[in-house]
Amino acid sequence: MNIDITNFSSSWNDGLAFCAVLHTYLPAHIPYQELTSQEKRRNFTLAFQAAESVGIKCTLDINEMVHTERPDWQSVMTYVTAIYKYFET
Repeated sequence: MNIDITNFSSSWNDGLAFCAVLHTYLPAHIPYQELTSQEKRRNFTLAFQAAESVGIKCTLDINEMVHTERPDWQSVMTYVTAIYKYFET
């Protein structure tokens, strides 16, 4: 599955981008090949639980993410930065 990330808002609105990033580091936690963009809540739940399993605190609200087409880009960037810092620094 190809994920096209062009921004820190709508590109992250179905949870697949989070799953793709976390699958890179935690493949056992994310069954990436089984995921679809229609199952937003499942995608966010898998991603956030995978991150929390290694101590990355979730700063995003699943309900808010599921119901918005354009999540707050600053909030998304903050969470992605936390993931990056954990695995890459």
